[in-house]
Amino acid sequence: MNAYELSRLYRQGWNAAKTLLADGHFDDADAGAAALNPYRTAEERARWSDGFTQALSSGVKPFNAPGGSGWNRGRARRDAS
Repeated sequence: MNAYELSRLYRQGWNAAKTLLADGHFDDADAGAAALNPYRTAEERARWSDGFTQALSSGVKPFNAPGGSGWNRGRARRDAS
């Protein structure tokens, strides 16, 4: 597997974790990592898991209410001005 493919796997893991956090699932994010990992080979699973756990430990929390979309609200405020 080449570096590009590994980076895509990492990104997919990162995005999965950030989606859980944005949806307000802070508590079950760590526990669900193995169940959410869609890959079969050890190399793929490890890279995806790296992205997932790094995203959880990054300290970046969602800026919007659980289940909401901060991007749309920000745009609506700019349009209203």
